[in-house]
Amino acid sequence: MTAVLAVEHLNFGYPTSGLISGSGIAVKALDDVSLSVEPGRVLGIVGESGSGKSTLLRTIVGLNRGYTGTIRYRGEPVDHTTRAARRSGFVAGVQMIFQDPGGSLNPFKTIRQTLLAALARAPAPRAGTSELEALLHQVGMNGSALDRRPSEFSGGQSQRLAIARALACNPSVLLCDEPTSALDVSIQAQILELFGRLKGEGRAFIFVTHNLGVLGHIADTIAVMHRGRVVEVGPARELIAAPQQAYTAALIAASPRLKHRGLLLKNARHRLSPAPAGSAS
Repeated sequence: MTAVLAVEHLNFGYPTSGLISGSGIAVKALDDVSLSVEPGRVLGIVGESGSGKSTLLRTIVGLNRGYTGTIRYRGEPVDHTTRAARRSGFVAGVQMIFQDPGGSLNPFKTIRQTLLAALARAPAPRAGTSELEALLHQVGMNGSALDRRPSEFSGGQSQRLAIARALACNPSVLLCDEPTSALDVSIQAQILELFGRLKGEGRAFIFVTHNLGVLGHIADTIAVMHRGRVVEVGPARELIAAPQQAYTAALIAASPRLKHRGLLLKNARHRLSPAPAGSAS
């Protein structure tokens, strides 16, 4: 199966300055990273803080400039240097879900305004109230949320709304940067179940986390990053059962128990029913 999104020999560094580090010296955050993901598959990326996981996602969507290497979407190179080049299907096709919903929910705009702005970027824009309500229903919310602002919702609700914003463009790829780590464990399970259903619709995921317990149940393939490099990659179950690198083995040993995570997901609701806008979930 052909990859819907791929990065080839990606390198990126953050410039530094100061008496110790010197001036203009780049701290390498991505070092020759090559990865890909196919439709309907989940590529999990794991590693400790500072390993380059989030930097990789931000570089893919164009938030980090000055990288070298190639990013391909549906086989074609992505050019982040001009807005026109990025709008050739990539912006709508690849959407990012941030750990903090504030990364995609403007606090000064209503949910209706946020979703309408996202829908405007879709290949075939749809702007009716019925389309907006359908988006909310897909993530377990209802139409009463449309005319409220992000500050009026709980963390779990805000993350669902951020996912709805990402889905508005009907993307082929979702880049998830620690989307559940700040949520209560029961809400985590519901969000992961939602991602499982979206995967079943043929969407591809790159799912960044520090928790191998989560990836053991959602990922098809896991890539382990350390100091900006991919040090191990393989099928999720095989990598967790028999890691080849000592660093990977250390991450597994430090991860929450996979058995507990499995029970949590098993008991999650099979369908996310629309929740009242003022509920605590």
